[in-house]
Amino acid sequence: MLSFLRQTAEHIYQTYTDQLSELCIVLPTRRATLYFKNALAEAAPTGIWSPQIYSMEEFVCNMANVEVLEPLHLQLDLYDLMLQFDPKLDFDQFVGWSATLLEDFSRMDMELVNPKEVFEYVSEAKAMERWDPSKPGSSAPTPNVKQYFQLWNNLDRTYHALQEKLKKEKQAYTGMAFRMVASRIKDIAQSEKGCFRYIFVGLNAMSRAEQKIIQTLLEAGKAEIFFDSDDYYMSPDSDKRAGHFLKRYKAKWPLPEWNWQQNLLLQDTKEINAIGVANASMQGKIAGQLLREIREKDPKAEIAIVLPDETLLLPVLHSISDEVTDYNVTMGLSFKGTPLFNLVDLLFEVHLTGVVQPTDTGYKINRYHHLAVTKLLQHPFLRRYEQYLNSIAERETDLDLFQHVLDEMVQRNSVLLTAEEIIKLGREHPMFITLFRTWNDCTDLIDSLYQLVDALGRIYRVESENPIETEYLYILYTIVKRLDTLFDCREHRISVRSFKKFLYEQIGNTKLPFSGEPISPTQVMGMLETRALDFENLIILSVNENVLPQPKKQNSLFPYDVLRTFGLPTYAEQESITSYYFYRLLQRAKRVNLLYVLPSDTYGSGEKSRFILQLQHDLALRNPNIRFRELTAVVEQLNTKEYEPDIIIQKDGEVMDKLKEQLRRGLYPSHLNQFVNCSLQYYFSRIAKLEEVDEIDELVGADTFGTIVHQVLEDYFRPFAEEARPIEKADVDVMLANLPKKVQLEFRRGTLGNLPEQGMNLILYKVAVQLLTRYLAGLRDSEELPLYILQLEETLLTEMEVKLPSGEKVPVRIAGKADRIDLSGHTLRVIDYKTGKVEAKNLKVNPEELETSLLNDRHLDKVRQLWLYRYILAKEIQKGSLLESKVLNLPKASYDFEAGIISFRNLGAGVLTSELPFMDALGAPADFMETSERLLKDLVIRMLNPEEPIRKTNDLETCQYCAYKSICARG
Repeated sequence: MLSFLRQTAEHIYQTYTDQLSELCIVLPTRRATLYFKNALAEAAPTGIWSPQIYSMEEFVCNMANVEVLEPLHLQLDLYDLMLQFDPKLDFDQFVGWSATLLEDFSRMDMELVNPKEVFEYVSEAKAMERWDPSKPGSSAPTPNVKQYFQLWNNLDRTYHALQEKLKKEKQAYTGMAFRMVASRIKDIAQSEKGCFRYIFVGLNAMSRAEQKIIQTLLEAGKAEIFFDSDDYYMSPDSDKRAGHFLKRYKAKWPLPEWNWQQNLLLQDTKEINAIGVANASMQGKIAGQLLREIREKDPKAEIAIVLPDETLLLPVLHSISDEVTDYNVTMGLSFKGTPLFNLVDLLFEVHLTGVVQPTDTGYKINRYHHLAVTKLLQHPFLRRYEQYLNSIAERETDLDLFQHVLDEMVQRNSVLLTAEEIIKLGREHPMFITLFRTWNDCTDLIDSLYQLVDALGRIYRVESENPIETEYLYILYTIVKRLDTLFDCREHRISVRSFKKFLYEQIGNTKLPFSGEPISPTQVMGMLETRALDFENLIILSVNENVLPQPKKQNSLFPYDVLRTFGLPTYAEQESITSYYFYRLLQRAKRVNLLYVLPSDTYGSGEKSRFILQLQHDLALRNPNIRFRELTAVVEQLNTKEYEPDIIIQKDGEVMDKLKEQLRRGLYPSHLNQFVNCSLQYYFSRIAKLEEVDEIDELVGADTFGTIVHQVLEDYFRPFAEEARPIEKADVDVMLANLPKKVQLEFRRGTLGNLPEQGMNLILYKVAVQLLTRYLAGLRDSEELPLYILQLEETLLTEMEVKLPSGEKVPVRIAGKADRIDLSGHTLRVIDYKTGKVEAKNLKVNPEELETSLLNDRHLDKVRQLWLYRYILAKEIQKGSLLESKVLNLPKASYDFEAGIISFRNLGAGVLTSELPFMDALGAPADFMETSERLLKDLVIRMLNPEEPIRKTNDLETCQYCAYKSICARG
């Protein structure tokens, strides 16, 4: 393959053999200059004096003879200049658009646009938008409109002031340097100094300044230009945007001849594969596999892996086989893609997403959110630092410091924490002071970053296996030091948010360079770096819409119509440029693999690029020598394991012993319901003791809400139980009067005190007050008074002995924790509170189905609860333990007993009970106690039946809210 640069180098060598050292050769990029030097060396049979070879930007900046400043310096200079015209200009707001404004200034200069005309046009266009002939006075400017137009006037004056200041100091920004050279290019062309001839190679979309420079040199006979173009997009009837700029130059420029145009795309033999992959990261694996296959066939093959999406660099590098050692990475790794940047980003998240809350003293205090704190403390860099602390710890209490803080936060349910609280939890360790002390301004922030780099550097510097982490830390230090030096001499104070923007801008522009052989046969590069280069084998990733070409977005302060009117570049020109890069790459390529992400369920994702469609439906049809294939990458799964959909646990000796132990401790209503719902759920909870991971709750959950309601009533009723006096109407009135304060006190008690009193928590507080008010008001006006409270939150229990078929006798305890036991009239009641809604129909059971469904139907969970309460209560009455209360001075036979539910979402229904109408074989009413004991013994025998294994339920509705559904692969 004869590459474009080799073809050009041979032509230049043959034409200017004796004058090579007097030439000045300009190419699009620095990468292209390296390849051209190599091509020129290969074209020359003997040693030569090399000509001057520049990239276009280097060439212009060299001719301008000025120092090109970085954007950061320019932004600060720009702010100082704008303050002269608008003393009220806010720096934090200015930082938001200053970088874009500088880019607009540079673009205006590159396109040789008169800035005064641009700013006047914007003002007049906006005035026209406001003008409405049907509304007299509509064009009268408001104060905001006046301020808006004043901004554009200020920008015009600022532009000229900035130019004047930079010229005095022999400084410039990129666009300004181009305008300066364009303005005096005639003098340069006529001067006898400089190069004998200027040769421009491989350029495409040129600004007006570049065009003026080249055309002036051409007219003076001091320049020559070589384009790389193809008939496919250059023919007059071609609608391909790749030729947009070159067609214009070919038609308008007074060139003696057009060098060069070939017909490679329509004639050359090519193999083009469009390969669809399932996701973005999989592209790296496919690229590595394709590279390996090409190298196996031809170890010296020229290959380029092109990444339009630079975030795929690491996946690609990880996928390159160890056998391929001689590849070069021309693109740097963005510092934004490093773990250290992620750590810095999390640190800013902690400090900038905190919540300012008033305290009891009236002062406002900043609190950090637990999620941000948790993510920060779990970062790999800090986990590595924790390991270092463990290695030097002298006391056991100093171990796992970061995990200790995380555990304490969960235990205390700390949703929002002050800096002092976190530092105290971290035992005032210097790292916690570095991370969490309050940032009042950027000085505190800079100090924190210095201390963080220093602390982490101490552990990574001594470990030779972590050189890349040390490199990360060094780069971060240099960036912070640079900003610190820059801002130290500023009179105005930089806020934390403004400093973050400057810091992130510097980080975004920082690349970690890779070392390698620049002219390696295998190159990993970005799309822009391919300019003027040719490869026989191409692997291009992310050939999807919105990546190649990029989405239609305009990074400019000017509206689209302003850009079009003054010929400033828009996204349309950018699409033409990308199209040229793509087709030019294909011109001399022999084997092309285009990887794209297949469509997914996500709206707008995975659409293949229009370039693939153009190749498939146009170029491949017009060139019979092109073999176009559309392929799909499939992951081949090896050594697959069979998945057993069921989980079966046999009741061996160990499991049986644990089941018996659990029954001796107590069979509670909740345990019984678990077993009926799913024996595996019961096993995980009661036998295996698998507990859910505790997390910090920001909102009052349903269980916590119920606990609060229970606690308020318990606190109200406790004195009456202890003093054995009845609750009367006047007592309920006192409770109602103090209710809001009492509920608020319960909300603030313990870990709940860490919850923010806003949003849903505030709503739930008001709901709790409302529900309790309705209940107490209903109790006051009911016939339940006087009401005697016998027990509160006490565990009721009774024991039985169950004889197994094997003859073994197993003691079983039947237990239940009652919210309260009371006496209303002559009825002894076990009461359970439910903050959810319970209706009478939920507690009704058909007498004919009661025995068969009671221990099998999961919907009868509340009926089972009342059944057990009622059974235990009856046994307690038989024993006479409850009758020992001095409240009960009537004969035992005078009391009825029942178990009931008070539903706070259905208070109008009163105490809800279930009749539990057991029937014998003849359909007559059966004895409650005898039937209950028979059913309970049958249940225990079933639970301890070794022939009946423990397995998951087939009722998927049961799994919906199960804590263990992920274990069963049902979540």
